[in-house]
Amino acid sequence: MPSFVSFVPTSPEAIDAFFELAPVSSSDVVYDLGSGDGRLLFAALDKGAGRAVGVELDPERIRDASGAAREKGLEDKVTFLEADVMDVSLADATVVLCYLSSMASTALKPKLEAELKPGTRVVMESFPIPGWKPAGTTSKGYSSTFYECPEFYLYIMPPESDE
Repeated sequence: MPSFVSFVPTSPEAIDAFFELAPVSSSDVVYDLGSGDGRLLFAALDKGAGRAVGVELDPERIRDASGAAREKGLEDKVTFLEADVMDVSLADATVVLCYLSSMASTALKPKLEAELKPGTRVVMESFPIPGWKPAGTTSKGYSSTFYECPEFYLYIMPPESDE
């Protein structure tokens, strides 16, 4: 899968929305597709996730996120993979977080359907998955003249169709 977006991190004010929709526990393995600087994975671990995996194309982001994991003492709980999300198995995931683009949501749909176990939760920021009915939604963050509060979409595998 080509890079769908440049690095556009989730705002700090909006991070909690992922975990309001998909609370985590020590039995959860959280994947962040397009993990950037790792902020969502570090938040997942802070909220009690057992393990976290970031998938990111940019080697500089991987270096930064891996360094931050070492500084936080989390190297044994978080892994960062420099890879295309389409080339990484998601079978171990119990929660998948994603903030990419509408094109990525469309491209990921068959992969998510094929690889995720029933009950796996998927939370998409801003870009819903076409044809899937969300099990829940929320808006979180802040609004300004230039920035609209993002919408978050929760799907539970297998998702209901909205058609």
